Amino acid sequence: VHAYAIPRYNCMWVELLAFYHQVSGDTELVMALWPALEGLLIALLASHNNEGLLVSPAGYRFYIDWSATSQAQPHAVYNLHVILALQEAATLATKLGQVADAAAWTAAAQRLQDRVRALFWREGIWWDDPAGSTFSQLAAALALLTGTALPGSEAALLDAIEARSLAADHDETGQMVLASPFMHHYLLTALRHFDRYEALVAIVKHRWGRWVREGYPTTWENWSVDFPDGSQCHAYSAHPLYHLYKMQQAQEGEA
Repeated sequence: VHAYAIPRYNCMWVELLAFYHQVSGDTELVMALWPALEGLLIALLASHNNEGLLVSPAGYRFYIDWSATSQAQPHAVYNLHVILALQEAATLATKLGQVADAAAWTAAAQRLQDRVRALFWREGIWWDDPAGSTFSQLAAALALLTGTALPGSEAALLDAIEARSLAADHDETGQMVLASPFMHHYLLTALRHFDRYEALVAIVKHRWGRWVREGYPTTWENWSVDFPDGSQCHAYSAHPLYHLYKMQQAQEGEA
């Protein structure tokens, strides 16, 4: 399997397409890519188990994060990320008058949400796999961002996400799994969504500030890069500036 053939990255393509339209207003290009969007979502939804939970298609790399999260399937993060992609696509379809696609993708997201809640949400925890092997910041953040988290559970999940980011790097047994710098994008997005600005700043200072204090000019691929081809110059980890900018916009009433 090629190292970069990662089905979950297709969800990010959907996010980026929606973001591109938001900042550019370029409907012509988005509509030119519409068949690709439709085909991509069909392909993601086609790979599922007998219970209707999505699994990563065979023959491709199953990648969740550079973290100690479970590698079993079905995985909460994979399913929640597809839900996010469906929601982003449905919102974009509504903006562009693609009524049938908007309705279909909204319905698909809602069906998947019901299945995900039933399997992965237990005892106040978003477990990564059906066996409850691990529970991660990333699963909790995506549950919050997609509205899959049950009403009333949000504050505790946000508190847990913040506390884990401000703790040590090493994952202790029974502890929420720390997300990588790249996947902290979804954590910071969730914190912004719920106006947890102080937590956002504290996490950026604690986690990215280490590289500033130690004189590194670029962001790393992970909190430790003591693995083969680990990168100390990783663009995917450079998102905090965007979140700080969006936070400032929101506080000034511009967002």
